[in-house]
Amino acid sequence: MKITLQPDEVTVCQIIGRMRSLIARSSGVKDVKVGSQDGAESDVVGMIGEYAFAKQFNIFPDIGLSPRSGSADGIIKGKRYDIKSTTCKTGRLLCTVKDNPDVDVYILAIVSGNEVDIVGWEYKDNLRKEENLIDLGYGKGYALTQDKLQKF
Repeated sequence: MKITLQPDEVTVCQIIGRMRSLIARSSGVKDVKVGSQDGAESDVVGMIGEYAFAKQFNIFPDIGLSPRSGSADGIIKGKRYDIKSTTCKTGRLLCTVKDNPDVDVYILAIVSGNEVDIVGWEYKDNLRKEENLIDLGYGKGYALTQDKLQKF
């Protein structure tokens, strides 16, 4: 499902994403991004994905600025979700080998400017299976290709 954000919505996401990055790094929260991209830019892309999902499902996005590691991005239908955002059109749904006990469902968002494609989702226990372990050059993690995701 594709969501188009207005320019002012993107600006708000950019501000919150950069503030989150500054607060997290200054508080000693380790950046666990997968890839060589700039950490602050990853936080902006992540906020855009989170905001677009919340907008689509008419729920209020988490715009908190306190330092945190792990935790869920929100709750929908009683399930705690974590949005995984990327700018790569063929991106996979990724999560680290470290278990996040605060998450039930992982969701993949592909961000391209002000357009966000919520590609699909998977339960944590189905994503975190031995056969889904891969190394993309930044250490092992779990991954599913877009065709293996459940659709909304």
